[in-house]
Amino acid sequence: MTDHDTFPTTLLPMDQMPPVRSQHDLQRTWSLLLSPLGFASPQLWMLALKDDRIVLPVNITDLPLEPVPSDLELFQSVIARTCPTDGGRHEVALLFARPGAGPRTAGDRAWARALADLSPTRPVHLANDHEVTVVAPDDLGATG
Repeated sequence: MTDHDTFPTTLLPMDQMPPVRSQHDLQRTWSLLLSPLGFASPQLWMLALKDDRIVLPVNITDLPLEPVPSDLELFQSVIARTCPTDGGRHEVALLFARPGAGPRTAGDRAWARALADLSPTRPVHLANDHEVTVVAPDDLGATG
């Protein structure tokens, strides 16, 4: 039996969640963490990972619909403090969520590009009130 066969269907305490080894695992982890979908304001979610295990989930709410440099500097600082260099492999996974539905907006794409620069080892995800999606590398170059 593989990890994919035993992935939980409900959110467990973070120290009991299975490893996040693939994009598929990360997508399912985000879906469990954010269930049920529905957001009152734009927000950033960050999963601090050490050796593929979730160490700490962080949620920052009431963000603007498009990133601003001061917020990105703050996020970079949080990431630096959350991912020490004490051995092991430390990474972060980032997701931008906003209220509403529909296709990706210019703001969604701007957030995705900015977050990809902050977390180059894990794919960025976007969420709205109806879905959680991965941002493909091709999407990061799209404008408008």
